[in-house]
Amino acid sequence: MDNYIGKHLLIDCYNCDSDNMESPRKVQEAIHDAAEKIGMAVNDTFYLDGEEEIIAAAYGPKSHICIHAYPKLGYAAVDIYSFDQDLKPARTMAVLRASLHPEKIRATSVKRGNINPDMKPNIKSKSTTLHKFKNTRNQMKTAGQKVANYMRHKNEKRDTLGPE
Repeated sequence: MDNYIGKHLLIDCYNCDSDNMESPRKVQEAIHDAAEKIGMAVNDTFYLDGEEEIIAAAYGPKSHICIHAYPKLGYAAVDIYSFDQDLKPARTMAVLRASLHPEKIRATSVKRGNINPDMKPNIKSKSTTLHKFKNTRNQMKTAGQKVANYMRHKNEKRDTLGPE
């Protein structure tokens, strides 16, 4: 049985309204509206208005919301993480549609923090020490061949220059 205690929602907003994307104030409003919509108490915020990117983030107990807005691209990447079972990150979709006016939204939900005591990895690593050694040996051999070819080519060019 899976016992996930965290939720992580990654949202891509495409072809957003440029007027809303270029205004740091509107991006800040979107972050506050999203936090309010899911019932997240905001303890701290962060804003950065860069040349090509506006970042707005809100931090609360066991949760955060972050928007990376790229006005020239009409794209916004939204990250909502919650370690609180009562918060429903998917409720922010309506807020994002209303504030950023994207033509298309793509959301990916990730479960975080499986605290099941019987949890065991179901994928075995294929990178053994011997495998890593063989890869390094092959990379060194290839690099050596490239250096030798370069030197040979350089010497051929040098031999053709000058008087005979």
